[in-house]
Amino acid sequence: MPNQRILTMLFRPRALLPGLVLFAVAWALIGAGSVAADSNVNVMTQNVYQGTEFRHITELKEGTTFAQALVATSADYATYEATRFKDRAKQIAAEIAKDGPVLVGLQEIATWHKGAFNPLKPFALPEEVSEDFTKVLVEALAADGAHYQAVSATTREGGNFTLAFPIFVPGTFPPTCCIAVGMVESGVILARTDLPAEKFSVSNAQSGTYAAKIELTNPLTGEKIPFTNSWQSIDAAVPGKTFTFITTHLDALDPSGTIRGIQAQELLKAPPMNTSLPVVVTGDMNSGPKTLPAAYNTLVAGGLSDTWTAAGQGAPPLTCCHLAFNDSVNDPNATYTDDLDHVFTRGSLKAKGDHLVGNTVPNPAPKPFIWPSDHAGMVATLATGN
Repeated sequence: MPNQRILTMLFRPRALLPGLVLFAVAWALIGAGSVAADSNVNVMTQNVYQGTEFRHITELKEGTTFAQALVATSADYATYEATRFKDRAKQIAAEIAKDGPVLVGLQEIATWHKGAFNPLKPFALPEEVSEDFTKVLVEALAADGAHYQAVSATTREGGNFTLAFPIFVPGTFPPTCCIAVGMVESGVILARTDLPAEKFSVSNAQSGTYAAKIELTNPLTGEKIPFTNSWQSIDAAVPGKTFTFITTHLDALDPSGTIRGIQAQELLKAPPMNTSLPVVVTGDMNSGPKTLPAAYNTLVAGGLSDTWTAAGQGAPPLTCCHLAFNDSVNDPNATYTDDLDHVFTRGSLKAKGDHLVGNTVPNPAPKPFIWPSDHAGMVATLATGN
């Protein structure tokens, strides 16, 4: 048995209390400094895939008949339905919920419409919304216990672009004309809503479009269809730091990459970049060191640092595209070929590490199989301490 006198000396309350106080104060100071220096925040970018690349429609030529056009439009709409966004949204939501990014930059957010066909206005967008990707994804997140809301979105009427067209009435044989459908494509930033204001808050939502763009011609009407690209931004405050978060989707139609290079120049001069705050730029740039590098090189030369490389992880990874036959995303063996999706920073935000999400077959795999998107998502961990 231990000597009682020794125990009394070791644990005498008056002798111990000052030491305990000093130890507690020192630990608190060390701990506070550690938190300030090592606080991290996750941000994410994800091209969610609008459901079809409209491959059949964009291949239509001048002189196409209305019946031929209906074959093409019906095929592309069938692809959208087959790519099952509600199922894909559950997978995307699970990835977001796992990493808990405070901000998520989303590209190819579609709002699909479906309604009665008006023969006097065969290419008019019906008013009725049949599927809103933002709403579906936010609901899927809530089902996973993750709470987000859209805080910045494309504000231009018609989104980045609108495609509206008639299709054959589904399930009819011989095919019967027609119902009206269409899609408005936009960019969106989601922000967490479950954190107290002193931990995370947002303000100053902005959005804008690029002057450089591609225009395609409707072969039936001769009408020009502008494919406008955009950026969205929000200012975010976390303990120790306020920063500007931007997401964008640069042009995908110009095979030379010239248009997206010009858009990258425009982005560097856009209003949210004109700030003394640290800046995070996320998105599908349709460009990388390996793939049509003009836009990527412009952003890096303009003072942005690629977080993947800055964190010591080497060259940016391949993130696109898991597209199978007829623009489906249902091939579990599909591989990536292009380095298109990136997170950049400027200013006092240190890249701690990046990782891809949605790039491997989930376990259990969905049945029938489908990828969350044709793109991988990217999560970047940034140090916010001074």
